[in-house]
Amino acid sequence: MTGNSNVPEDIAVELSKRAKKINIRKLESVPWAHDGSHPSPAWFWKFFILILLFPWTYLFRDKEVEKPHPTKGGRLCVATHVNGLVDPIAITLSNPKQRMVTLGRHDLTTSVPIISWIARRIGSQPVIRKAEQLEGVAEIEFAKKLNQRSMLTVSHALSGGYRAIIMPEGTGHQDSRLRHLRTGSMRSAINAASIAKERNLPLPVFQPIGLHFRTHYWFRTDLYLEQIAPILVPFNPNKKEREKLMQGIWVEPPEDLVLQLRDELTVKLANISRDAPDWTTYRAWQLLAHLVSKSNSQDLRSYKEEVHATRKVREKLKLFDSKIIIENAKLASEILHSYDLDGRVLNSNMSIKKQSKLIRGLFGLSIMILFSPITFYSTGIQTLLAWYLGNNTDEGIDARTTYHMVAALISPLIFWPILSLISFLIIFKFMYTIPFFILPFFVIISMIIYHFSNIIFLLGYDNWTDYQVSRRCKKLSNSNHNNKLSDLLSNLEPVLGALK
Repeated sequence: MTGNSNVPEDIAVELSKRAKKINIRKLESVPWAHDGSHPSPAWFWKFFILILLFPWTYLFRDKEVEKPHPTKGGRLCVATHVNGLVDPIAITLSNPKQRMVTLGRHDLTTSVPIISWIARRIGSQPVIRKAEQLEGVAEIEFAKKLNQRSMLTVSHALSGGYRAIIMPEGTGHQDSRLRHLRTGSMRSAINAASIAKERNLPLPVFQPIGLHFRTHYWFRTDLYLEQIAPILVPFNPNKKEREKLMQGIWVEPPEDLVLQLRDELTVKLANISRDAPDWTTYRAWQLLAHLVSKSNSQDLRSYKEEVHATRKVREKLKLFDSKIIIENAKLASEILHSYDLDGRVLNSNMSIKKQSKLIRGLFGLSIMILFSPITFYSTGIQTLLAWYLGNNTDEGIDARTTYHMVAALISPLIFWPILSLISFLIIFKFMYTIPFFILPFFVIISMIIYHFSNIIFLLGYDNWTDYQVSRRCKKLSNSNHNNKLSDLLSNLEPVLGALK
């Protein structure tokens, strides 16, 4: 097996307060379909993609997104789940033309403001997880009925050529490696292939996706979304059971097919995940990747290059006794990490870069000050609320950027139209009489101004961030840690050839 073969069997899910509350009436009313059609209106999908472009623009500084491999049937996208609702949004926007259905936590379709309203209208199907059943959140029979209805909806939609996004680990987490994959997505996929077989349609595929965030819980982090060759999903060989699926009756597919598919998917996902025993080890690999590149008088120019170079180091280290190399790299990378730095700040001679970015910082600060009246007026309340909630959530650090995403999502939906209307009324009453038929145009133009003001403000923020990095470099260079770091890097330099 390529990648980590010691995937943990299971890790207990920590339930949030919201996940412990259930709304049976809303769960029963979630739209579903067992005829190969999509359970939501097509027009809302286009609207949804449009509003997603706002958080997509704001959340990330640099994005590198690979397009999916072409297929004729449905596509079940699967990935490690480290970044809350940001994960499915990134996958969605990697292929926005193919509509999707999703399986998600029951409360995401019933009790999360705005998000639940959207989820029900894009075809999201609720599931009650085993952990929630064990805690008595819902009766086991109701949970079984709901889960089978949801999985069957996904299966029929996949057979009809739609797309689904499922995180087969069952929960978000902050681990540096893949968790145990649950079988719900495999069972849905096999049933989808079985339905497609009965309808003489192209079989669906599993699309393994590598979601790589430089620091997943940071605002304006870098994203690299990787899509490798898909896996064709096998169908149930039992024709009678395939016919039951066509009648809207859930059938458990053969266990051997489920486990075979899970094992194959585990190998694929482990290889394109970080697949490190801990974050300290991964940062050590990452540093070694930079050192190897710099020893060739080259820099890793993009986050994509960095991910692939780190993966190459990971595989090379398996070929020989690398304990001493890893220990030195860990110590060096932890010194950098303690200053919120990484291998990008090193010169080719292994010293810390000392280039001052004061001018860039002042330029960025000037831009932020210049556009702050519009940005704070239009987006300030949402931003402060997202910052507070993200830092005080009980759902783990992987949910932090979910709040950032929600703030960016609700701005054009709720805040900007209201603020535009208020601005129009103030101008109308106190400054200048404007014909009311101009109001819709005024609102649209105002929202465009808010959006581009935010983009330029964030450009200033990025420049200010670069300046802060240069300050931390200077601080490290002038500290006692610098000599220790230099010694560690000198010890690593002779062994870099073995990693090329």
